[in-house]
Amino acid sequence: MSAHPATYQTVSAQAPAMIALTSNIGQPLDHQRAPVLQLKMAISRYDIAVIEPRDDKEIFVSYEDATQTPIEYQDIPEDDLVAVFRAVDALRDYLARPKVTSGVDITIQKNIPFDTHLGGRGASAAAVIVALTQLWNANIAREDLTRIAHRVELGAVESLTGGVLLSRESATEATVTQVLSHRELALVIVPAAADIPTEELVTILQTMRDEQSHDAGRDRLEFDPALLEALAHGRAAEVALLMHNDFQPALVTLLPEHNDWLTAGMTEGALAAQTIGPGASLLLLARDFEDATKIAERFEERMEIAAIAEYGPVAGAQVL
Repeated sequence: MSAHPATYQTVSAQAPAMIALTSNIGQPLDHQRAPVLQLKMAISRYDIAVIEPRDDKEIFVSYEDATQTPIEYQDIPEDDLVAVFRAVDALRDYLARPKVTSGVDITIQKNIPFDTHLGGRGASAAAVIVALTQLWNANIAREDLTRIAHRVELGAVESLTGGVLLSRESATEATVTQVLSHRELALVIVPAAADIPTEELVTILQTMRDEQSHDAGRDRLEFDPALLEALAHGRAAEVALLMHNDFQPALVTLLPEHNDWLTAGMTEGALAAQTIGPGASLLLLARDFEDATKIAERFEERMEIAAIAEYGPVAGAQVL
């Protein structure tokens, strides 16, 4: 690892959205938070961090939407701003860089909508880490960047890593393991935000499980190896049969209109339709990208809700 004084230039980096193809929720132990195991994939939608050095110690952060229109501060979730400042602090501390020479102007070009559980907060933070590493001429190994991202939040690690990965989070630890994948999948994303705390969904889900007599083995979180094999080789029809979301039953009890969304996705030709993790966004799996584009158009026309054709997996955060 080495670092040198910043040169006066502008550096941009992008980091991808992350979607959960499968979310498994375990049983909480000793009143702790329930463990969650997710199979995630980086997709072709990116937040971009554009960073310029300052000649003082100040850190200024601004956001723009997909049309490069400034986003008002009252419309930016506090947690998103905190993640960006944590990213700056984590890298600066790692480099032992003096604050007085570390002032920067950061502009986040926000292409991943806020609060949609598409990994946008982590993507913004990951893009900032990578852009600052370039701006400050720091030569840091990828595994060390991952350790820095861990100090920010798990989502930053995921977006920095990219590709396909297993993400495991419990009350005591959070780990990310990369999974090999040789082929792309095509899909449609329907971004949606809902102010429903994850803890509330887990509570509802536990109540639903308590009412079932066959819900055994939840203390062991694992995926069907056939799902990983199908995903590795891009066999969309098999992935469609094996992917699932433990959060979904609880979510649709609170947002019953999502049943109409899911039905519309299947009606318009998706191989599978499900919600994404604990969020209200939808994932529609398609046969190929041409099919995804057509499904997105038909879904948007039918439901009058934005739908976007995407593909994945894609690489993690990188300098532009």
